[in-house]
Amino acid sequence: MVKSSTPIWVLIFAFMFGLEQPRLILIFIITVISLGVILTVAGETKFNLTGFLLVLGAAIVSGLRWSLTQMLLQKEEGMNNPVATLYYVSPIMFILMTILSLIFENPFHVFNTSKHFEDLGTGLETFLLMLLGGFLAFCMTIAEFALIKNTSTVTLSVAGISKEVVVISLSVLIYHDVLTPINLLGLVISISGIAGYNYYKIRKSSDDKKVRYHALPSHKNESLD
Repeated sequence: MVKSSTPIWVLIFAFMFGLEQPRLILIFIITVISLGVILTVAGETKFNLTGFLLVLGAAIVSGLRWSLTQMLLQKEEGMNNPVATLYYVSPIMFILMTILSLIFENPFHVFNTSKHFEDLGTGLETFLLMLLGGFLAFCMTIAEFALIKNTSTVTLSVAGISKEVVVISLSVLIYHDVLTPINLLGLVISISGIAGYNYYKIRKSSDDKKVRYHALPSHKNESLD
């Protein structure tokens, strides 16, 4: 539920870095979407302070990360190419993730004891599945960077919520997961918020076009001699 606050942090950092103009309607829409997601995933949970702080920190850092990514992609002197951006940020990401994995996960012990690596055939199958997952993650990251470059981090955040709504809906249809009335209410609120954001972006785009049109210099028709 705490992770559902990510869109709010994305919006806060977008305001802080000047990526979005503070508008009450935008704040209202993002708040509605976040509230809807919280209700959608609401359930009986046991509160743990450490877990709460870790998830809250992850949500805050996620908002900061995407705002910095937008600044990197959209500035003229920045790396305004999604592939180039990924090329430069991937090495440090790989190094940090490897260090954290060695500290907390002990991967060598996992490789030696896991049934997924018990023989050559199983190990090869596991490796291919990991390779497929990595390729899909690569494509997803490129798509996210391209979306940020052409829109904004707030739009990416709303798109992420849309993905969660689709996943929850598919889980109900395919795996017959049961949603409580509160979960259903949250789903409706989330969809309404997403629709409201789309309407807001369409109106904003239309208004921007009108402003640019009226800002064009007028030229008087000159008669030819």
